[in-house]
Amino acid sequence: MECYSYACSAHGTIVVAPMDVYFDDNNIVQPDLIYVSNENSHILKTRIEGVPDLLVEILSPSSGNHDKIRKKALYERFGVQEYWIVDIHHRLIDQFLLINGKYVLDRTYGTTDVLLSAKFPCITIDLDKVFRILNKIAD
Repeated sequence: MECYSYACSAHGTIVVAPMDVYFDDNNIVQPDLIYVSNENSHILKTRIEGVPDLLVEILSPSSGNHDKIRKKALYERFGVQEYWIVDIHHRLIDQFLLINGKYVLDRTYGTTDVLLSAKFPCITIDLDKVFRILNKIAD
């Protein structure tokens, strides 16, 4: 079932977990979804070595604080251009954009919305389809 625009394959690579993102020796993470533009494709190796363009974390009861506080601060510090936090329980996605080195909440999307990446126009996601799939997985 298609949930996002496949047009991005011409502009970059979408990677689904598990895949390590290696910022440096002390900062290795494994986001749920990663987008690397063609311009940054040199960071794609057996792991991602460098800063992806977009990272997505799906909250779980055990990961909420870690994803919303620690990972958000880490991604901001390393310059990830866009960061999304997916809240399955509330069926919301917070979209943060890096502006002048700081994350700014650009928009919160709900189930009836189509998420559009502000920095990567090829990325569009029908959230109704996404949350229907995630609901099946959660059941």
